Amino acid sequence: MTFESRLAFIVFFFLCWTVIALFPWAVSAVVVRGRGAILALPLAIVAAWAAGVLVPVLGMRDAAGFFLSLGTALVAAIAGSVAGLVFARRMGVDGPRPGPPTRARLDS
Repeated sequence: MTFESRLAFIVFFFLCWTVIALFPWAVSAVVVRGRGAILALPLAIVAAWAAGVLVPVLGMRDAAGFFLSLGTALVAAIAGSVAGLVFARRMGVDGPRPGPPTRARLDS
């Protein structure tokens, strides 16, 4: 196998793990209405990459290992997304909280 084909496989794996990581991040961003979601994105992606790489490092380098790495990437992306949202809340960078709705006063 040539260097270019190995590199293409590695890029493909990281692309798959990235796409998998976007799903739980998008769901969590909708749930929290976008507050703190920008900090959760890189944490979700890096967590998915780390979990995805861990499966072949531990020895599963066949098709079952690939599908297992997708599952572990999904679980890790969920954990990374939640950790990013918690981190954003603790840092206070998740944006202003909306207050209670007020009645508009009509002056006419």
